[in-house]
Amino acid sequence: MTAESVEEIEDIRADWIRLADAAEHPFATWEWSSGWWRHLGAGRTPHTVVCRGAEGQAVAILPLYLDRVGPLRVARFAGDGDLRGPVCAPEDRSVAAAGLREAIQPGRGRASVLLAERLPSEGGWQALLGGRRVATHPDPVLPLKGVTWEELLKARSRNFRQQVRRRERRLVEEHGLSFRLSTDPADLDRDMEALFRLHAMRWAGETSGVFEGARREFQREFAAAAQRRGWLRLWIAEIDGEAVAAWYGWRFANSEWYYQAGRDPRFDRLSLGFVLLAHTVREACADGVDAYRFLYGGEAYKWRFASADLSSESLVLGRGPAGRLGALGLAAAVPPALAVRRRLRASGGRRVNPDKLKGS
Repeated sequence: MTAESVEEIEDIRADWIRLADAAEHPFATWEWSSGWWRHLGAGRTPHTVVCRGAEGQAVAILPLYLDRVGPLRVARFAGDGDLRGPVCAPEDRSVAAAGLREAIQPGRGRASVLLAERLPSEGGWQALLGGRRVATHPDPVLPLKGVTWEELLKARSRNFRQQVRRRERRLVEEHGLSFRLSTDPADLDRDMEALFRLHAMRWAGETSGVFEGARREFQREFAAAAQRRGWLRLWIAEIDGEAVAAWYGWRFANSEWYYQAGRDPRFDRLSLGFVLLAHTVREACADGVDAYRFLYGGEAYKWRFASADLSSESLVLGRGPAGRLGALGLAAAVPPALAVRRRLRASGGRRVNPDKLKGS
């Protein structure tokens, strides 16, 4: 394996697209990463590394940038996603890990510390990389492979089944609720504006930051690219022709990825957000996806549906005496997330073998 720095990511676009398909999550895609650099990368120093095999083929891409944390020069993964890490097939993670260790060799103007945030835990990255785990992050998931909507409901409590059916029926009968999947490029700007508006209404004067400033244009651009590639899932709930709730995510690697949503608080007493969420799960079941990923965060509403947790983890690794000392200091400074185990105990969720979520 050889590792080489790349100044212009456009030069490896074809390799990136090929490897992202194998990486099996949307935050590894060329469209996500290149858009992030255009809209959100200002002031950051790129440090993209390509790992090549014996015959010169690209095996893994390390989408890094160099950052300053106090006196430390730190390598971090670029991107704004819920999952991050090398762009590679699962079987090539060991090659990517070797490339990451090489990328933070001290000297030659490089970083001597790697802060690897939100790596998929199922990748076994700590065993491959070494270093110290500084946080774990819940990633609720609902396994759906071979499960119908009715089978899913039968496995839940009677109260849950009644809520799902009664709440949607009331909104349909009393308010004419309907659902629409945004599929026409001519409607996408309008539907994204509805998402932005409803997301802001959901936060009621506060902000999640997800659609603020340059991130709004970043998401608008990525949604258009995802629509062209057949990944986009943008559901609009309408009453009397007015968008009153929106669900934004993607269908990628035969999983449903729930990213953000918004709703009009006028309908909160009728549980409109819950009804839209249930609709998206039902549609995912009908289309035969393997899993419904709720992504970062252990909010209670996710655990009403999710039954397992894939989680992600943040690691810190230092090379050389100064790097190892700096990594210890950085590990102490990173605020630990709530332990995944604690969330699982509270929610009744369980760990799941990720191989069970993959297609046959």
